[in-house]
Amino acid sequence: MSHGPAWPLPQAKLEKSLEHLRKQMQDALLFQAQADETCVLWQKMVESQRQNVLGEFERLRRLLAEEEQQLLQRLEEEELEVLPRLREGAAHLGQQSAHLAELIAELEGRCQLPALGLLQDIKDALRRVQDVKLQPPEVVPMELRTVCRVPGLVETLRRFRGDVTLDPDTANPELILSEDRRSVQRGDLRQALPDSPERFDPGPCVLGQERFTSGRHYWEVEVGDRTSWALGVCRENVNRKEKGELSAGNGFWILVFLGSYYNSSERALAPLRDPPRRVGIFLDYEAGHLSFYSATDGSLLFIFPEIPFSGTLRPLFSPLSSSPTPMTICRPKGGSGDTLAPQ
Repeated sequence: MSHGPAWPLPQAKLEKSLEHLRKQMQDALLFQAQADETCVLWQKMVESQRQNVLGEFERLRRLLAEEEQQLLQRLEEEELEVLPRLREGAAHLGQQSAHLAELIAELEGRCQLPALGLLQDIKDALRRVQDVKLQPPEVVPMELRTVCRVPGLVETLRRFRGDVTLDPDTANPELILSEDRRSVQRGDLRQALPDSPERFDPGPCVLGQERFTSGRHYWEVEVGDRTSWALGVCRENVNRKEKGELSAGNGFWILVFLGSYYNSSERALAPLRDPPRRVGIFLDYEAGHLSFYSATDGSLLFIFPEIPFSGTLRPLFSPLSSSPTPMTICRPKGGSGDTLAPQ
């Protein structure tokens, strides 16, 4: 039995394989072109976003620079408006003091004279004494109308927000903590709580559970219409039985609000035009930075001079006085764009 040549069958298979490879090559070239196009498109998208970032930050820098100049100008205008009145009052008091000093010196001199010299022109001297009426200086409001309010600052700080809760083992026996350990107020009676070195007594304070040894941290506290409170941070190892001032020298960096004034151990009393209902606290450990803001309008309340922090720091809260309004730590909500809400 005769057979035809065997080569046509392998040739057909090779041609079919070649056709398949050519189709694969065509698809590969198409995919490669698409991949190259995708790379170019991606680079264009990145560059476009880069320009957006540069443009937005440049716009923000210009906005902040303009806002800075406006604030500085308003502050200078306020200084030029008030300072002459203060200086005029001081000068007038200086003149009155000089006149009083002359009269005092004259009368002291007369007291040293013999009786005959003492009576000479005594009526005129006594009349001038009777005519002396001390005029107090003009009362000038010491509240600055210009506040430091940086657009978008609080929103930026909220990127560093943390979930802070209260540590009941550190709470003064007069303090009442909520079950979720986010609110504190001062009661009228002492609770029967075990005493320990961790517990503040007599100071009406409580610490946050969180401990900071590095990094940036931000939290907000709803104070409402309370007329007194204290907020800040302290070293972990402070003397919690301290009866004196909670000062920086003792490891406390706190801002105290008293009615319409606030102060710290670093600065004398300063008036507040609009007491904040919510306070934001920002800590930058490495930079030695601790600042306080009105989370309501974003204005700066107080900033400590650069502090060489060391060791462990903890948030500190103190209602100072009893009030139906508690101090409430705001709970962070959702994503980075959300605000903080009291619970």
